Amino acid sequence: MGTRIEAAVTAHRRGHVFGRGALHLTDSAARACLRRAHHQPSELDLLIHAGLYKDRNTAEPALAAIIQEDIGANPGSPPQIGHHGTFSFDVQNGGCGVLTAAQLVDAFVGRGHAHLGMVVAGDADPSPRTSVGFPFAPAAGALLLGRAGNGVGFQAFSTRTFPEHAALFEATLTWHPDAGLAHLGRNVVEVREAPELAGACIEHAVEVAGELLVSCGLHASDVDLVIGSQYPHGFADHVARRLAIPDGRVPVVRSELERAHTAGPIAALEAAIDARQFARATHTLFVTAGAGITIAAALYAQRARA
Repeated sequence: MGTRIEAAVTAHRRGHVFGRGALHLTDSAARACLRRAHHQPSELDLLIHAGLYKDRNTAEPALAAIIQEDIGANPGSPPQIGHHGTFSFDVQNGGCGVLTAAQLVDAFVGRGHAHLGMVVAGDADPSPRTSVGFPFAPAAGALLLGRAGNGVGFQAFSTRTFPEHAALFEATLTWHPDAGLAHLGRNVVEVREAPELAGACIEHAVEVAGELLVSCGLHASDVDLVIGSQYPHGFADHVARRLAIPDGRVPVVRSELERAHTAGPIAALEAAIDARQFARATHTLFVTAGAGITIAAALYAQRARA
């Protein structure tokens, strides 16, 4: 038994910079994803939130619980007699969060303990008036995962961290005594990216993804589609080229989602679904990069091997 992708939907901010935040965008993506797959929120057994940059740096409660209530996915505890609840929690693994959450859903759904799970992820500048160097577009995504059989669905996952490159990307919350109204001081989000970040991410992604393909008995030519992070810019194209995956197998993401952070792989998957690339692909390689440097990869089969 496996876990298959039922739908992938994104939401992005339209209008001025102080518009809707990460929570609203994530709620919108989750509702639209359920509608697209013709499911009700009450059918969800599992809801995992993998977003990182939250509105006003909210830490508690878990945003997954707030999203669960917002979309009406069995709010309240315990569930009514004869009904099931929705188990929700947050996972934070930066740009690799979506694949980390998908692996967790696969552990529940793929083994028959749950029928339907959703991964949501969204980011927006938590303090747009005071942040420094924030590089990500305000965007969110939702990925709906259901039970599958006959060898279809996620086949394998691999995650590795390369701590020797941890300093190449740093996001800190720092107290600035002269910031804020009347210069009374406030916390400021500072994002620092070294010029070497993109090259290091690509180098290690090629290593991790290549090892995953070998472990699954596949060659680069067997990969029909590459779904990757949207940050660093051009990451998926460079990884595919370095792995010698044939041209034209990286979907083109809409311009407003090109700088999406945790929702980046969902944006790429949505583009591939809309272009019918995903439906035609037998083997899809997911590869994502995050701070740490952390690389997560997964192999997905649309059809069982002959």
